[in-house]
Formats: sequence, C-alpha cells, structure tokens
Amino acid sequence: APSLMPSSQPSTQPSSAPSTLPSSEPSNMPSSRPSATPSLLPSTQPSSHPSMKPSVTPSSSPSAAPSAEPSVLPSREPSLQPTFVPTVLPSSQPSSTPSFVPSLPPSLKPSLHPSGEPSSWPSSEPTVIPSIAPTDIPSTFPSMLPTFENCDMSKEQRRFEITEALKTVSDPIVLLTPGTPQNKALEWLLEEDKAVLCPDDFSCPSYPAFVQRYVMAVFYFSTDGGTWNECNAASNVCDPLEVAKANANCTVLANGIDVFRIDVTQGTDSWLSPSSECLWGGLACRNDTLCMDRIEFEDDGLGGTLPFEVQNLTELRYLIVEEGTTSGTIPSEYGTFRTLHILDLNFNTLTGTIPVEIYDLQLLFQLDLNDNFLTGTIATEIGTIQFLQFIQVEVNRLSGTIPEEMGNNSFLRVVEFFGNQLTGDMPQGLCDLRNNTGGSIFRLTADCDAGDAFFVNCSVPDCCTDCPF
Repeated sequence: APSLMPSSQPSTQPSSAPSTLPSSEPSNMPSSRPSATPSLLPSTQPSSHPSMKPSVTPSSSPSAAPSAEPSVLPSREPSLQPTFVPTVLPSSQPSSTPSFVPSLPPSLKPSLHPSGEPSSWPSSEPTVIPSIAPTDIPSTFPSMLPTFENCDMSKEQRRFEITEALKTVSDPIVLLTPGTPQNKALEWLLEEDKAVLCPDDFSCPSYPAFVQRYVMAVFYFSTDGGTWNECNAASNVCDPLEVAKANANCTVLANGIDVFRIDVTQGTDSWLSPSSECLWGGLACRNDTLCMDRIEFEDDGLGGTLPFEVQNLTELRYLIVEEGTTSGTIPSEYGTFRTLHILDLNFNTLTGTIPVEIYDLQLLFQLDLNDNFLTGTIATEIGTIQFLQFIQVEVNRLSGTIPEEMGNNSFLRVVEFFGNQLTGDMPQGLCDLRNNTGGSIFRLTADCDAGDAFFVNCSVPDCCTDCPF
C-alpha cells in the first residue's frame, strides 16, 4: 500500500500503487500504471518524453518534442517545432516556422502579407480578389488561366492595341502629348468611356468601332466641347445622374433634308455619354452599317478648330458646322471623302485657302464657305466636280479671277461670289448656264457694280442676277 506521506527521497523501485500525494522530486522509474486522477499540481519540469495521450488542458510551456497527436485545444504559445499532422483548430498565434504539410482547408481570410517565397505550383484558377500586397518574388509557374478584365484581354493589352492603332489615325506625338484634344480623347476612351469598345469590334465594316468613337471625341475636344450651347458632356461622364442631366440639355438633331432618304440612327444624348456616338446630339449613323453619316451643327457655339482626323469617317455624307467661332484652316484631308454630299462651314472665322483637294469630292453637290476669312484663289479644278449644284463663297477675301472651267459644272443652281476681291469677267460658260437661257442657275452674284473697289464684269440681268455690294 502507498505511504500516507511522501518520502523525502524517491523510491529506488516503484511502488505497486501510486502515492496519494506527489513526491517533491520525480521518481527515477515511472509507476507501472498511471494515477487514477492527475496530479493536483503540474511538474516543475517537463517530462523527458511526451505523454501517450494529450493533456486535457495545455501546459504552461511547450513540450521539447511534439505530441504524437494534436491537442484538442491549441497551445497559448506556438510550438518550437511544427507538428507532423495539422491541428484541428488553428492556433491563436501563427507558428514561427511553417508546417511541413499544408492545412487541409484554406484559411478563411487571406494573409495580410505575402509569402517570402512563391508557391511551388500555380493555382488552378485565378483569385477573385487580388492579394493585398504583391509577393516579393514571382511565382515559379504561371496560373493555369490568366485574369481577364474586358475584351478577353488585360487592361494593359487593350490600351496597347488601341493606342497603336490610333497612331495611324492621329500624329503619334500629338496623340501621346497630355492636354491635346487627341490625348484627351484617347484617355477618355481608355479610362472613362463606359462603352468599353474592343479592338476587334467592327460594327461599322469600314473601320474599327473605337476609331469612330475616338474621332468624335477628338472633334468634341477640338471644337471647344464643354462651351457649346447644347449637348456638352456631363460634368462626370461616369455618373448616371450627371449624364441624365446633360442629356436633358441637348436638343440638336442631325435631321437635314436628305434627297436620298437613307435611314439613319440619331438621338439627342449628350456627348461622351455611355450611349452609342450615333445617338449624340448633332450626329447620325446609317442604320445598315452604323457608320457615321452626318455631323450637323448650326448655331450651337462650336469653336476651336476642325480636326483632320474626321477624314477617317470614310462614309460621311454631311459635314455641317455653321454659325460658330471655328477658326484655323480647312484640313486638306477633307478632300478624301468619297461620299461627301455637303460641306457647309459658313459663318465662322476660318482662314487660309480653299484646299485644292476639296475639288476631288466628286459626289459633292453643296459647298458653303461663305462669311469667313478665306484667302487665295478659286482653283480651276473646281470645274471637275460633276454634280456641284450650290457654291457659296461670298464675303471672304478671295482674289484672282473666276475660272472659265466652272462652265463645266452643268448642274449649278446657286453661285455666290460677292464680297470678295475677285476681278475680271464672269466666264461666259456660267452666263450660259443661267435659267433665262435654258440653264439651271437661278442666282448668280458678284461685285459687279461699277463703283466697287474690286469689280467683276457681269451684266444684270443677262448674266448676274444682282450685285449685292
């Protein structure tokens, strides 16, 4: 039977039954079987070998060697060495060194800091939310699937492809120079435009859809968009409420008379809004192709200059920018339109000459350039515009003589030359086209008063209809 009181020295041989109270020092040999109840106080030193079963409550200090099985409850302090099998519940504090085997289920929250080393193998799919911070070293292998944002490509790839393409539309240096209309249009298209057009979108078969949208944005910034009377872009084009407010202040329609009666899509949305550019005020697209068909503004306060990039709208039939403060020159590139019917830029402050390339517009039937500050002469090539019906260049600073070749413009109906510095005789070929001699011209004017400083010899009413100045 055990002693009632502990001995001062441990027994050399173990007793057949455990002591009621613990000895002051541990026995040299263990008891043949464990006590029925645990010691009231723990040992002052840890056991040399781990217990066969885990303690019900954790020790104040970690064991020198790990348990064979995990504890039911985690330790207050991390183990010095990792366990060979993961714990059922996570520790309150992370281990100082990683486990040899990863946890079976993932953590509920991402790590606040990245791993020091990349994973040995990539994830099977990209993460929904990116890491809070990047890893210090790149992964050894890439993910199985890339992360996509729009257009089945990364944002960076979309920017690269669109920018490279637009370098053929605008001057590359101007395109990338901050503050230019071209750069403003580019950045809006890539960063703010909610339409998010893709590089391979050819809704208009003649050119990528993003080219048309970019060109119209360039037009907006070039002609002082934001100071127009109507249809200015919203103060925040990403805010639906601001866009709706801007839309309410747009009533301009591109609805001029079309003798060909081509069906078009048009609207009165504010410019740079998320809707199709075909629905922006003053614009219209063909229904069958969605290519830009008309740019039509009259007395809407457009200023700035005319961008040459408009030449890329190869299906354009109407270019009307009237009664504003648009200055600068008429881009010679406007002579490349293959279907342009009306070029109407009157009542602005345009300078320079009439580009000779304009006379290459073989389907042009109306050329309105009156009330500007145009100089130079009227080139003889004007006689090659086969279907020209209206030419109004009055009240400019044109000089020289009226070309004889205009007698070849057999469809002319209105011809206005007055208010210029033209001299010489009115070509007989034009006089022969007057409606009083079987022709179609019912109005022909020039500075034909004898007292005019710049005088064109044209008798009234035999040739000219009147001499306004």
